[in-house]
Parts: sequence; C-alpha cells; structure tokens
Amino acid sequence: MTSDGSGDRPSITSPGQTSREVGPYVLRTLLDEVPLSADGSKDDIKINCVDYLDANLYVGTSASELLHFVQIPPDPNDRSGQPVYILASRLCPQYVETPGTPNSRPGVQQILLLPRVGKACILCNWTVTFYSLPELSPVFGTTLVKNCSWIGGIDLNEPLLDDGSAERGGGVTILLSLMRKIQVVRVGEDARAFKHPVSP
Repeated sequence: MTSDGSGDRPSITSPGQTSREVGPYVLRTLLDEVPLSADGSKDDIKINCVDYLDANLYVGTSASELLHFVQIPPDPNDRSGQPVYILASRLCPQYVETPGTPNSRPGVQQILLLPRVGKACILCNWTVTFYSLPELSPVFGTTLVKNCSWIGGIDLNEPLLDDGSAERGGGVTILLSLMRKIQVVRVGEDARAFKHPVSP
C-alpha cells in the first residue's frame, strides 16, 4: 500500500486494481437498469423487495412480477472486475383477489428464501405461494395461502452443515400472519400447517 498524500492514512488502491472495498458492509451497484416491465413501456412500476442467494438475485415489483437474475462471473479482461447479471425468468405469482380490498394489488410484497430446504415463499397481493430454488419452479401443486399480510419467523441462527451446504431433511418452520391469526407452517418436501394457529 502506498501513501496517498493526505496524511498518514494508506491508500486502498494497488497496482492493477482500481479500488478495494473493505469493511463489514459494502454498497455496490449490481444492476444499472432493471427491466421492470417486459416491453419497457410502463414507467410507474416500482421495486418492492429484493433478495439474493448463491449468485441469484430476486426482485419483486409492484406489477406483481418476480424477476430472477443470474450472476455471470466477470470477464477476466474487464478491469472493473464486476460480475454481470442476466434476466433468467419473469414470473407472475398466483394470487387470489380478496373480497374486502378488490382493487388493492400491492404486487410482490415479500420474498422469503429457505435455502435449508431449497424453497422460496412469495407473498404477492396478500397470497403466499411456494417455489423451488434457485429456478422458481412452482412446488406443492396448487397450494396457496390467501389473506396473508406477512411471512417470516425463520431461525437465522440455525447452523449450516460442516460442508457449507444446507440441510434439506427436516424442514423449516415459518410464520404466516393471516387476518385473525398467526399460522405456523412447516416447509420441507411439502407445506404443512400446524393444527392450532396462534390467535392474537
């Protein structure tokens, strides 16, 4: 490291490298322009939620679409060393119109990735549907949960296996916040609701 002339602090640049990012968190641009509409004609579409897992970027939009981007490693000749993301799929999660709010369509509200079981739970327009990771193929047949406002409750402290892979055997317990109750669901090879939901 060399001195940058601004005191005693060392420079974070080195030969052949434009800059090095250090610190516990690094902000970096992943995509300059996200194709929020298929034909590029709609300007009022917003990004509602984003999640990332193993070089897969998932973006939920206000147009009730889930965009799946796959990271391509950077070109060795590219001096920036930035990876490229390509659009792998554009999915419209299934949802049920709620009688109380027929015109309320917030779009994809939440993405909950469950790498331990290779599944994703998507909350779109108050309806939860289930998909496989990483490609987002529908799972569990026509299983969906309507009138839901939030999904979560996974234990982030559960350790991974020694080889860094996720255990796919026992399943993962999640919570669904429904209109008048909190439903406990075990997601594994199938999705099973516990018989006694928690009432507020």
